[in-house]
Amino acid sequence: TDTIGHSKAVVSTQSTGAGQGEIDNKGALKASNFVQICQQTGIPLLFIQGDVTTTFSRELASLMRSVAVATVPKITLMTGNATGHAYLAMCGGGLLPDLSYQWPGARVTCSDDVSNDVTSMDAWECSANMVCDDVILPSETRETLRRSLLVARAFRNSVLRSGTNSVLKF
Repeated sequence: TDTIGHSKAVVSTQSTGAGQGEIDNKGALKASNFVQICQQTGIPLLFIQGDVTTTFSRELASLMRSVAVATVPKITLMTGNATGHAYLAMCGGGLLPDLSYQWPGARVTCSDDVSNDVTSMDAWECSANMVCDDVILPSETRETLRRSLLVARAFRNSVLRSGTNSVLKF
């Protein structure tokens, strides 16, 4: 629960200390099941992406599907370097988080499987290209996420009452 007593679920990646961590098949399946439980119980999701990479698998596709269909509020915070499918699976831009933030040192790297072109953007480029909503300082994180959860929760409730299917974006 946060400082005002609202529950939230945190899905986070962890680096190994020697560089990037990897979302393995067991972890992807566990996260997929966790997201499904949060969806069933109506608990908002907070995704925290550290330094993470992965290879594509059936389990990772299950996680992506669970995140994509979840209708609870979804907020993403990138604190490190996320690569390709790992960025997407942890509620990256393509899976439509309600709000998405990056710390100044965060970076997204994606490759095109057809042409093998690699695109890498730092936090400021991501913000300028609307890949994330804002770049925040680590010292601002707690308050920003607290307010964002309140806004996303209120927005989702109003959407449910109105019967429309909208995405919150500033």
